[in-house]
Amino acid sequence: MEDVYRHFGKQSLWDKYDVFKSPNFDVTEIWVDSEGNNKSLVQNRKVSSPDADNWLDEPLRQSFPSLAGTGTRAVRIVWVGQDAVAGGHSGPSTRVLEHLADAWGLTPAIDYARSSFAGVSACPGRDDDSSVFTITYHPKLAVSWSHIINSAGAPRTHAIIFAEGEERTELSRILKSTWGATLATDAMFPALLCSLLLAHELDSTLDDIKKVVREVEARTGHHRFTSRRETQPAAGELGQLSAQMSGCAAKLANGTRKLKLVEEVNHLIRQHTSSSLATQHDQTLLPSAASCRSYQTLPLNDETTHSAAAPTAWVSLLSHRATMQQTDLTYTQSRIDIQIRALFHLIAQQDNAIAFDTASATRSIAASSLQDSSSMKMLALVAMFFLPGSFIAALFSTPLFKWEEAAAESASPMTVGTRPQFALFWAVTVPITVAVFIMYGVWMWVVKKKDKRRRRKGLQVLV
Repeated sequence: MEDVYRHFGKQSLWDKYDVFKSPNFDVTEIWVDSEGNNKSLVQNRKVSSPDADNWLDEPLRQSFPSLAGTGTRAVRIVWVGQDAVAGGHSGPSTRVLEHLADAWGLTPAIDYARSSFAGVSACPGRDDDSSVFTITYHPKLAVSWSHIINSAGAPRTHAIIFAEGEERTELSRILKSTWGATLATDAMFPALLCSLLLAHELDSTLDDIKKVVREVEARTGHHRFTSRRETQPAAGELGQLSAQMSGCAAKLANGTRKLKLVEEVNHLIRQHTSSSLATQHDQTLLPSAASCRSYQTLPLNDETTHSAAAPTAWVSLLSHRATMQQTDLTYTQSRIDIQIRALFHLIAQQDNAIAFDTASATRSIAASSLQDSSSMKMLALVAMFFLPGSFIAALFSTPLFKWEEAAAESASPMTVGTRPQFALFWAVTVPITVAVFIMYGVWMWVVKKKDKRRRRKGLQVLV
């Protein structure tokens, strides 16, 4: 099994994170009341990178006034990534991070988490007393943690969280809540944090999508919400509205993936919390083999029952919330589908109206062309009527004929001699006319040859 995790761990999808000469890194520690009270204390601090070994060797118990006594450290969290509030990278360098991961037995888990797009996994622990888990949602979140119970019976959780921007800010906000010792010492406490984070992000995503859907519904008018008072339906912006709905559908698909991960995280919590509760239940009822008969008929006291029932209650709450989020996601998806279909029909109607207007304009252009053609025919007839006379008048007006000599020498004005330029006129005009027709024929031949070549290339592309 470890070989499989080692194989996937070599295929990292995350960019290699490193801060050279990092002076310090952010950590969060959760302390619980050692006196048995269901109280906890969350501390955020910075640890110097050279002082990482001393931090690891700090005592397990300390005195805190807010806990009214001695507190036992239950959770240690090392943050890796950019802090949106403080700005800049504040995580440990690669060398320090590898050292912390090796000290807590998280090296295979971190490698596997960074090789996965999304998912949860229970990885092999270093020994039988430790459990290792991972949760990944690329590229925003990767959590690896180990849970062990020391010889004194105190549970300890060590986690390394890769989170940046809004995810890190939201996780820090969740950690500021009041957590009881029962939850803080549970092996699935980091999984609970991830489930709350992803559920919150999913709610925010659905809320943003619903706002866009409401705006599109107002523009299309395709809804029956009587409580709304909207403006006129959309006109001329259907393409933009359709693009918005497609973007919402893609974002909702991402929400579906996130919800699936939430369900997997809740399943992991339910599976491992139930097993830990069963172990605690057996240890409470049967503290030793010698006293088995004296405890087998005694019920659990109220405090023990409350401690055992509390994790089961919040696991059920998470599952119920995920179910309702699935219902809300399906409802939102239906509204998006309705608007996409409505926009498709509206665009089709708009295209039909444009096509009708285009046909009307084409019909008007055809009528105008017919009228222009009739006018051109009339002009051609008028030109044909006047052209012969114009040609003869132009020909006779040129100095090609001996009009004066004919009038003086002959009694008949119909006998007119020609000048030498008359033969020159035809000698020049006829070749030029023939050359013009030849050039026109050559030009038409070249055009037809290019058209044939273009058609041939088009057929080759189709084939």
